[in-house]
Amino acid sequence: MIHSIEIENFKAFGQRVRIPLAPITLIFGQNSAGKSSILHGLNLLKQTRESREAGALLLPRTEKGIVDLGSFQELLFNHDLKNVLTFKIESSTAFNRSSRFWPSPLKRTALELSFSRPSLEGEVQLNGINVFLMDPNDCLAKFSPSNRSRDLWRGPIFYGSRERRFGRLRLRALECSWVSKATHIWEPFYKTSLDTRQEILQGLRNEWNRLSQKKDLIKQNPLLSEDDESEEVVDDQTFEDLRSSISFYSQEFTLEAFINRRTAREIGSLIGTDGFIPVTVGRGSKVPFPEDAILAQRQSTLDVSEVAVYAARALENALDTLFPLGPFRRPPERWYIFTGTSPQDVGYEGDLLPDLLFRRPELVEETNRWLENLGVGYAIKVRSVGQELKDLFEVRLVDKRKGRDVEVSLTDVGFGVSQLLPFIVQSLAAKDQIISIEQPEVHIHPRLQADLGDLLASAIRPPRNNQFIIETHSEHLILRILRRIRESQESSDVGALKAEDVSVLYVVGGKHGARVEQLPITVEGDFSREWPEGFFGERAKELF
Repeated sequence: MIHSIEIENFKAFGQRVRIPLAPITLIFGQNSAGKSSILHGLNLLKQTRESREAGALLLPRTEKGIVDLGSFQELLFNHDLKNVLTFKIESSTAFNRSSRFWPSPLKRTALELSFSRPSLEGEVQLNGINVFLMDPNDCLAKFSPSNRSRDLWRGPIFYGSRERRFGRLRLRALECSWVSKATHIWEPFYKTSLDTRQEILQGLRNEWNRLSQKKDLIKQNPLLSEDDESEEVVDDQTFEDLRSSISFYSQEFTLEAFINRRTAREIGSLIGTDGFIPVTVGRGSKVPFPEDAILAQRQSTLDVSEVAVYAARALENALDTLFPLGPFRRPPERWYIFTGTSPQDVGYEGDLLPDLLFRRPELVEETNRWLENLGVGYAIKVRSVGQELKDLFEVRLVDKRKGRDVEVSLTDVGFGVSQLLPFIVQSLAAKDQIISIEQPEVHIHPRLQADLGDLLASAIRPPRNNQFIIETHSEHLILRILRRIRESQESSDVGALKAEDVSVLYVVGGKHGARVEQLPITVEGDFSREWPEGFFGERAKELF
């Protein structure tokens, strides 16, 4: 799940704006105010990661891409190359376990990405990456571009559930330039280090003795160093680091001293980036403290480079699960030929919908149940054409409104049904997905617009657990959702829609860029303050 987005100098947005999201996010506003820019920002990042161009920073347009934003200059606010483009995405980590660098599961992280292009002759650059923990304002570390790519350890890189190998991949290096000294970040590690001080000290002394013996053996027989496949370094710096750690743990130390020692070691450490995503590339230029191996067993070592990669995995997972449906879906055809593959979704333009329904009869049944709930008046029927050509099939509608079932082709009914059907099917077929769509209410009547609110309320609950980001102009949709929140006060159903499940946003254009106003919803299903001027105010003007 994506919890919030911050955007600066992107399309309609100049000054930085924060966009709070919820399981259901509805984005309203006047035409050209900047509503679509929110969805386009996410689509831009997803499109870049899905491209075949390994290591690409930003791809505003690709062949058959999700979104076409032109050039980098065109997507900048006011088309001014002096502006720095910034995205900050706060997302759930989806990794329900602790790690060796954090004592408890990190439920949320955020990455802030900054891009620029100094001139039309130059390339787009990654200005830096900032890493945030738990709270979107809780910055842990900042990484800036470095020319030390040669210092990065080379090998496979992992992110999400996929793996890339370096090969010809151009790996960028970023160097840690700042680390937070906030006590609430470091205090858990300080307490563990203090409580286990004697254990750590004994472990350090044992390591000193072991390495000393090894060093003496190598002096006596230099050939032993050539046979050592562990690549363990036994030099003066190794002993100096051990001596420093033994000295530090031999006495009581304050939280301030602990923080200063740890953060000083993090400054200058490197991470690699595959495009804008930090990746696992080994330890870079930083040499761990000798006690880190002991503390790692207690899951109490904080490595900002690894946290950056951890946060990147959360962002990568969010982009993987993002499913953007365009404002216009592909028009229906009378017949289809099965492609021979079983799609998992309807396609960004709804083009895979026929194959999906053809291969999943149970999804057809569930869709028909919801078409009945929504009062559409039609049911779907998918069947092969002829006995021999099994791969030739048609998607027909059964008209339920005439007292007897009458079959019609999907091409012979109103445009609204064919445009809405991909959204309904995707909402039912998806699990743990972020579905974004522009104006799902286009071409459908007000009652059906309202009924969509019930579909959304159901699809965010188990077993689907989807998230929706919707650009809309539909007053009927939000009124139905407010009604369901209000009814939840009288219901004991744990799946009832709550105020915290919904974020209603209003985008207002302006000279210095668009701004976003969140309209808080009370537990009773009302807005806690007046709607912005012009927000569904036309009805009142016409009535009075």
